[in-house]
Amino acid sequence: MKAAVLTIGDELLIGQIVDTNSVWIADKLTNLGFDVIKILSISDSPDAIAAAVNELMAQANLVVSTGGLGPTSDDRTKETLCKLFGGELQVHPPSLSLIEQLFQKRGLHLTETNRNQAFIPSSCIPVLNHHGTAPGMIFRKENAYLVSLPGVPFEMKDMFTQEVEPFLKQNFILPSITRITVNTFGIPESFLFDRLRSFEQFLNFSGIALAYLPGPSGIKLRLTARGDNLIKNNTLLDNAIEELKKVIGEYIYGFNDESLPVVLSNRLREKQATLALAESCTGGYLSHLITQLAGSSEIYKGGVVAYSNEVKQNLLGVNPELLSIYGAVSQQVVEAMLDGVFKIFNTEYAIAVSGIAGPTGATNNKPVGTTWIGVASKAERHVELYTFGNLREINIQRSAYTALFQLLKLISQS
Repeated sequence: MKAAVLTIGDELLIGQIVDTNSVWIADKLTNLGFDVIKILSISDSPDAIAAAVNELMAQANLVVSTGGLGPTSDDRTKETLCKLFGGELQVHPPSLSLIEQLFQKRGLHLTETNRNQAFIPSSCIPVLNHHGTAPGMIFRKENAYLVSLPGVPFEMKDMFTQEVEPFLKQNFILPSITRITVNTFGIPESFLFDRLRSFEQFLNFSGIALAYLPGPSGIKLRLTARGDNLIKNNTLLDNAIEELKKVIGEYIYGFNDESLPVVLSNRLREKQATLALAESCTGGYLSHLITQLAGSSEIYKGGVVAYSNEVKQNLLGVNPELLSIYGAVSQQVVEAMLDGVFKIFNTEYAIAVSGIAGPTGATNNKPVGTTWIGVASKAERHVELYTFGNLREINIQRSAYTALFQLLKLISQS
């Protein structure tokens, strides 16, 4: 079954808002078994909306659109779809009731403008919105469906998950798709591709599709098996994972939603161990990655963001002579930062990072991207030099994720 995604709104075209809806919807549709053939962003113009809907419904069995359902004058999707599919705007009592409850809960006066949002075309199947004021709509034209949802991401996601997804499963005959994502770190994409040449031949023979998904947190390998036999799909993927471990096992840290911070936190929790951080160039980003997880207080005692040499000296106890002789971005200073953070927090493990994130601060001997990363336990430590790129944000992210991966390796090998 073919599907398309349509995002509506002038704000998308002028770069005022980043479209995250289409990515999320495409992923959900793919997991359900649809082949997403097109993603299109258009303006709020009624002519543009009508033309795009007609075009996409002629090409796909399903079109999912977001946006243009709000209460303001530039939200024209509902009226346009009513003209396109016929019928008239009528109040939908369940949606009106939800809107009234929402305003009552927030202690707000319900205006006529908000009440009008409960009016939807009589030709549609309503989709309830439990978190906002704009109901969704499902239309059918011959053998194709259009699902129209609000553009607010958290509203759209809940409506899709709670109502649209069950509707699609009931009204479409979809293939069985089994997918697993293998999370890797520490090997560039080109090197990984070369290592997996023979493995890809194995996958082709098994009928498994492979996709490379690179990012700051590493490269995700998505393996997909299609077919009506779920048990067979699972067996094929299990065999593929075993073959993959033989080839790149040392770079695999987790599967599916297991991020590096999650895997490391779980490993520390298993060992009943704690972690402390001494950050310079990452500026607290490492701490953010750890503390964004619920329960992080069980394994994370705290950290020092020692951005200046003064803080390195006064809080972490780094010898001024080391800073003078070797510079802040050096093996010697990072080792001293490890000593200092162990002394302050008395944890089982520690990480220290110092580098040149850029775009300024580089020297002939230390270009932008130069980063020293140290990971340590009370009995063992590894301090290594890395050279990343020229982009500040990417350097910060790569430094942080590299530090997490190196500590994970240290813990696994001890």
